[in-house]
Amino acid sequence: MNVKKYLFLLLLTYGFSSVNAQNAQIAPLEKKDLFKKEAITFYMGSGNMPILDTLGDAVKKNLLNSFPEANMNVSSPFIIGYQYHVRDKFSIGMVYCSSSVTSDKKIMPDFQNVGQNSEFYYNIALTSLMTSVDVFWKKIKRPKSTFAFHSGISLGLFNLTGSREITSGTGNGVEDLNLNVTSKALQLTVIGVKHSMEALKGFGWFANFGVGFNSIGLTSGINWTL
Repeated sequence: MNVKKYLFLLLLTYGFSSVNAQNAQIAPLEKKDLFKKEAITFYMGSGNMPILDTLGDAVKKNLLNSFPEANMNVSSPFIIGYQYHVRDKFSIGMVYCSSSVTSDKKIMPDFQNVGQNSEFYYNIALTSLMTSVDVFWKKIKRPKSTFAFHSGISLGLFNLTGSREITSGTGNGVEDLNLNVTSKALQLTVIGVKHSMEALKGFGWFANFGVGFNSIGLTSGINWTL
């Protein structure tokens, strides 16, 4: 084959390659469903529990009546849990919630030991552990993220404990607080939305509006979907 024929075939091959490249269509981005069957979502956040304020007022009135300036420190409920999608629109999981009410530290004279004082505070802790069932009734899929709207219910147990904590001194004359109650707990999610982004390796945010033991009103936080 002489040089002219070789160059002609080379140009002809290049021309066909250019035409095919121009006619080729770019494949659309795949819409990832980050809440598909067998996906696992871990989440943690915080909410609002009005019962904490009620318990704080009870401690203040009944146990700290000798200290009119007593303050109660209420911690917002800390919620952590996971969901396993047994179906694209159905998940089961577990959720744990922890919160507390703590009085500020007070000093009381030890009348049995002249010249000595007792420093103390009261603490009430609330925890719950529940199984959850959620139905995802609307999903909005984007090329690199997913919004999933859901409703659900959680059932389980809660534990309420109260204690007197002595930080110094003997504790003589300080009224004790022995409280330990375990009972059924329920949380209803009226509507919730979870968002997950592929670019952030499945991380996103969530917001739930519901009522129950863990929270009343809005609960929000972050989630991670595998």
